[in-house]
Amino acid sequence: MAIKFFGHYLLDENKLSVKQLTEAIDYQATKNLSLGQLAVREELITVKQADTINDKQRSLDQRFGEVAISLNLLTDPQIGNLLAIQKKEKIFFGEILILKDFMSEEALKMELSNFEEQQRLEVVELDDKIEALDKDGIIKDSIGILQKLYSRIVHDHIKLVNVNKANTTREGIIALQKMRGDIHLDFALQPEDPVALAISTKFLKTEFTEIDEMVLDIITEFVNVILGNIAVKFSEGNVKVDLTPPKIVPSSEFTHSDYFCFDFVTTQGNITLCLKL
Repeated sequence: MAIKFFGHYLLDENKLSVKQLTEAIDYQATKNLSLGQLAVREELITVKQADTINDKQRSLDQRFGEVAISLNLLTDPQIGNLLAIQKKEKIFFGEILILKDFMSEEALKMELSNFEEQQRLEVVELDDKIEALDKDGIIKDSIGILQKLYSRIVHDHIKLVNVNKANTTREGIIALQKMRGDIHLDFALQPEDPVALAISTKFLKTEFTEIDEMVLDIITEFVNVILGNIAVKFSEGNVKVDLTPPKIVPSSEFTHSDYFCFDFVTTQGNITLCLKL
């Protein structure tokens, strides 16, 4: 399986250079602002208040607007106006390629069509594999919440690329937490070092350049936040569960073949989610 982002696909097909891809991604990041960034720009809230909302989101499976309203920092009409601004200002990756003369409109349409067809076939295959493993919806819920929280916290894209693929080389620290009670679930997350640093930087709003004890603590907390949200979702069905404290597990003591493993790609690097039911 070779699912990737459209920009990476163009890079592999020699339709873009690394410099062009980086320039396009950086340009898009300056234009497509989050609701929090827009609210600060429009002087509706302060940076500190935006951080408060974002911090609250870590423990709640709620949108930025829902949290902001619950904290009485923004009103529903203000959120609606911000969403309208966000939609109006949003610029798509393909538009940037044309704007910067990296590709013609005709070439873009052709490559996008090829990419989408490849993606469609691969996504169907991945969905079928998950369906075969997931009898109670636990895997699907776990994957969905991981993707949602990673995107919200890191402001990055994340995409599933492999399901239980053998002989895959995986690198990075491993954080493990267990759910016990009506549901038994071992939840392990293995981000590559660049991803772990990106998560840590967003968590503490402090630049991290190496894997240290602070980063290890943040990654275990990230796992705790994800599994906590999964537990909340399960509890909606009157399921009672408890969570063990998360911990870092040496790679020499972790056997991937004992788990169902799901590999994700992000713009920062790769993440592997390992689940044991």
